[in-house]
Amino acid sequence: MSRVPSAVLFACNANVVRSPMAAALFRSVYGKRAYVDSVGVTSGEPDPFVAAVLAERGIAGSETHQPKTFDDLLDTNFEVIVALTREAYERALEITRTLSCDVLYWPTDDPALTEGNREARLDAYRRVRDDLAVRLCREWPLPGVCAPEPGMPEDAAAPLAPKRTGRGLAARKRGRDLWSRMRMGLRRLRR
Repeated sequence: MSRVPSAVLFACNANVVRSPMAAALFRSVYGKRAYVDSVGVTSGEPDPFVAAVLAERGIAGSETHQPKTFDDLLDTNFEVIVALTREAYERALEITRTLSCDVLYWPTDDPALTEGNREARLDAYRRVRDDLAVRLCREWPLPGVCAPEPGMPEDAAAPLAPKRTGRGLAARKRGRDLWSRMRMGLRRLRR
């Protein structure tokens, strides 16, 4: 799919980490081009690490996210449902029996299962964030924002996903540079 859909639903197990993160990333890249929401098979408690890793990319608003389930949806007129877990994929297939909607399956690791100190856990959340950003830009490329510039490697097409190297500061700086280019591209498109 290359055209940005008009309405996207991201789904995972508890609607606290992966699906709200994907929805926030989608909103930050595509703005008001499409309606976006997120749900879970069940609902859980908000995860503060999600807001922390999104804030590193200048994405705010996820701290007010209230988890909800498929049953809590008021509107089911989605063009695409992106399931991030097997359970969410099965549930999405159930509800699309009566809806005209595409279902995509993007298996995504659960960073909440990571053990270790705060930095190790944050790194797991960052990997999920960056992986989702890459998938978004590959699925729905946006000229000037998600598409690589001539001569750039294909991985540069993901403005939110800096490559991780042993030199953490250099990787973060590259990520900020890509993020700045993406925001500038969005500003130009809004004019």
